[in-house]
Amino acid sequence: MDPQFIGTLQGLLEKLAFASNTETIRSVTATLSQQFYTTAACIPALLSIAKDNEQWQVRQLASVELRKRIPKYWEEVDESVQQQMREAILAAIVEETNDLARHGLARVISSMAKCDLPNQKWGDLIQFLYKCCQSPTTAHREIGVYVLDSLFETISDMLSAHMQHLFELFSSLINDPESLIVRVTTLEALGKMAECIEPDNRSAISMFQSLVPSMVQVLQKCLEINEEDSASRCFEVFNGIMVLDTPLLNRYIGDLIEFSINVGSNPALDDNLRIMALNFIVWAASYKRGRLQKLKIVKPLVDKMMPITAQEDPVDDDDDSPSRVALRVLNVLSTSFPPQQVFPAVVAHVLQYMQNTDPMFRKGAMLSLAITIEGSVDYIRPQIGDIVTLVCAGLSDSDGLVRRAACMALGCIADELDEEVAQYHEKLMPLIFSMTSDSNPTIVKYATNALDCILESMGDAILGYLPQLMERLVALLETGPADVKPIALSAIGSAAHSSSEAFAPYFGEVVARIKQAMSLMGEDDVLALRGVATDTISTVAEAAGKEAFRPHLDECTHLALQGMEVDSTTLRESAYCYVGVMSRVYEGEFAKYLSFIVPQILKTLRMDETVPFEYDDEDPDMDEDELPFNFNTAISDEKEVAADAVGQLFASTGTAFLPYVEEVAAELVKLLGHFSDTARKAATVALFTFIRTFNKIASPEPWMPGVPLRKPLDENTQSMIRLVLPSVLEMWEEEEDKMVVTQLCTELRLIMKDVGPGVTIDYADGILQQLLAIFEKKAPCQTIDFEEDEEVEEDELAELDSLLICAAADCVAEFASVFGDAFEPVMDTFLPHIAGYAKPTVAVSERAMAVGCLAEIAKNMGPGITKYAEALFPVFMGGLQDKHAEIQSNAAFGVGAFVESATIDASAYFSDILKALYPLIQMEKNPNNARDNAAGCVARLILENADAVPLSEVLPVWIAALPISGDHLEDLPVYDAVCHLLKNKRSEVEPFYSTLMPVLKQAMADPDTLLSEESKQYLSSL
Repeated sequence: MDPQFIGTLQGLLEKLAFASNTETIRSVTATLSQQFYTTAACIPALLSIAKDNEQWQVRQLASVELRKRIPKYWEEVDESVQQQMREAILAAIVEETNDLARHGLARVISSMAKCDLPNQKWGDLIQFLYKCCQSPTTAHREIGVYVLDSLFETISDMLSAHMQHLFELFSSLINDPESLIVRVTTLEALGKMAECIEPDNRSAISMFQSLVPSMVQVLQKCLEINEEDSASRCFEVFNGIMVLDTPLLNRYIGDLIEFSINVGSNPALDDNLRIMALNFIVWAASYKRGRLQKLKIVKPLVDKMMPITAQEDPVDDDDDSPSRVALRVLNVLSTSFPPQQVFPAVVAHVLQYMQNTDPMFRKGAMLSLAITIEGSVDYIRPQIGDIVTLVCAGLSDSDGLVRRAACMALGCIADELDEEVAQYHEKLMPLIFSMTSDSNPTIVKYATNALDCILESMGDAILGYLPQLMERLVALLETGPADVKPIALSAIGSAAHSSSEAFAPYFGEVVARIKQAMSLMGEDDVLALRGVATDTISTVAEAAGKEAFRPHLDECTHLALQGMEVDSTTLRESAYCYVGVMSRVYEGEFAKYLSFIVPQILKTLRMDETVPFEYDDEDPDMDEDELPFNFNTAISDEKEVAADAVGQLFASTGTAFLPYVEEVAAELVKLLGHFSDTARKAATVALFTFIRTFNKIASPEPWMPGVPLRKPLDENTQSMIRLVLPSVLEMWEEEEDKMVVTQLCTELRLIMKDVGPGVTIDYADGILQQLLAIFEKKAPCQTIDFEEDEEVEEDELAELDSLLICAAADCVAEFASVFGDAFEPVMDTFLPHIAGYAKPTVAVSERAMAVGCLAEIAKNMGPGITKYAEALFPVFMGGLQDKHAEIQSNAAFGVGAFVESATIDASAYFSDILKALYPLIQMEKNPNNARDNAAGCVARLILENADAVPLSEVLPVWIAALPISGDHLEDLPVYDAVCHLLKNKRSEVEPFYSTLMPVLKQAMADPDTLLSEESKQYLSSL
């Protein structure tokens, strides 16, 4: 080695290690890169400095720089020098006294081993490490296990060949009597080794599981002596093992959760340690759902989390705390488990806490209610009145924290059940409205947000509040706190949406204010207001109508497009929302803006959101050449909104968009592989919109069911199908997010309904295979948190699981519509699975799904449904006897559809059917359209065989249920049946002319009434 080369290099590293200004760092780094790191000579020189320099900072820096250069230059180093370096670095690491410098050398060894061991070199390294790990000297054991841990990062495949020996070694080190460092590092090494254990390697699984108790003891020790950093590393290991496919923790998951509960519940411990423990429960509930269900510990978990929610929260909303993580646990439980297992347990505590004199408990009650709504929407829908009463108690509370929490709860509930909550406006509006004038600005913020959530679905009910409401919202927009102004502006948009024409008196002033806000520039809070203004103006435009807004169109669009050019994801997102809505309002007129909009959208879709983690020169674990990546979720969100907008743009502007289709579609296909589930969903929706729009442009005749195709699609539509369907199916095969698959099933159903069998005819096998996997609970999105030996409880599903099954069932039913007679083999496969959900022991929503799906199939399949009479008729008749209106309604439709489609004479069953329909058709109200569907069923019986219907008994009850008030698709059979009776001059009808004629007159005057052309002509002639 050249002494001058080493001396100069050493001087530069010393300068860099202690540099205090950016210019020095930049200058020295450039010199090193250009003059010293260009040849293999730097390798031995850096090692010499790493082991011999007097200052540990320089030794550590030299190690970091050496590790970076090993992959590039190691093979160029002479073999004899390599051997000298191997010997020197092993000697140096044993002698090194500084932890950071020692860790740096360990990672150099790891990098060298990555080059050497695959080439059968450095054969004595592993033996050396074993010797270190078994040394009586604590420092040597720490070195040995740390290097082994580092080697797992580079040559894990080679180390896994020594798994038996490593288990034996680690079983000793994990219980090291002298060094917690050895024990923690061993635990980390075990975490890396866990990644190498295959699910079918029973021997390795058993050996690993035998060490789990000792691993837990290490974590316990860290907690006992308040070693926060070490405890954090231990929890990270357990969390990492949790997400692996191999069931390494299953045997102990109950004990681990109990341990984490005890830590998380202990207020005497440091908050950070409690947060780690509670986060472990979050991971367990997310990734070991099957095991938790098997252990039946969901309610006990709720019982343990609820008291923690009553503890103090930090002032900063972004800071974590035990109470906030406990709420996160409740949220994961509510979205991952059947609502019957979670929500009643939560509400029991809420009711108790709302009576507690300590406001912190009342605060916890409201927040717990807010956080568990997401997974319990359908479950609580019938109870919404009671839930609103609870929230009103919170809104009326004397304590500000409780009122704030109640506002959050109301906002969450209104987000999910907007129409239902809006029905209680007389209770809610006075309370919320008064809170928008509260002296506490935080309460004003959350109250205004809750108000925004309610307003959007109020409809005409808003009219009585509008003058006072607009006065208050405009005042908040003018003088409110900075973080309230965007919410107030959004609420003005919601008010415009609900009030429609009644908003006209406020239109001019509001548009002027919004235009002003759309021109703002400044810090984040100012841009947030500008973004909301851009979004809100499109809502106002849609409410006012295209003609009323036309004078403002060019100016507002120009302002929105200017926002796209600002370096702000917020403004680009809001601009994309704007163009999506405005293109829907103005359709082809909006095409003149495409030449500017589409390039901006393409720019967004092509943005790279991967961002390297910041590199810390003092952290030897951070090598800038192999940095892990973080993801900019703001850009991911922007891509989602851009995809939504571009689908709407094509749908609205039609042929004007054609020059951009190929380029945009290619980017949307790429987005199907994005890490963000919402981006994948948006891409899926947009691509199916492209297919639909091409088909619409072609102006085809109505499609006809059946296979092979009776009416082929045009070439452009076919080309888009050939691009989209294979890409979507490829994504679907591995998709692990339930909501993405649910959306995909929904889009498939809708596109088949719009375009017909031509969309799926070439891909039916693959689609049906994926749908069957859902019914068999074998889809990746269903098995990600269940082991092979764990079954989902069939009779109770989490709401996300229920939504998935329902969407899949709807998709199957649509196949019956497009395939017609060719659906029979599909029906043979799916019938047992669908009918299984109609059992009385299954939850209401799934029973309703099953009966509704089979009813749609009975309608869509036509005469081919006849062979399934014995399987279907009991399901439908059982549904009519159910106590839930949704199931009764679907069953009534199913019976009628079956009688209408089947070729067998069902007259013998008419009496039983009519008896079962009688309670439904007599309903004063029309829940879930049950009365309408019962009336439609009676009509189909009449059309099938009026002689088998006791008309004199049936007609007075039937006519009293008319006209149809909700499900106007039932108008068709009902008025066809009326015409059938009148044309055939049935004597049984004559006594009811006086009651029937006003009904017919009312129906004919209703623009929503659906009539066949023949019936329309006949009734018009009466």
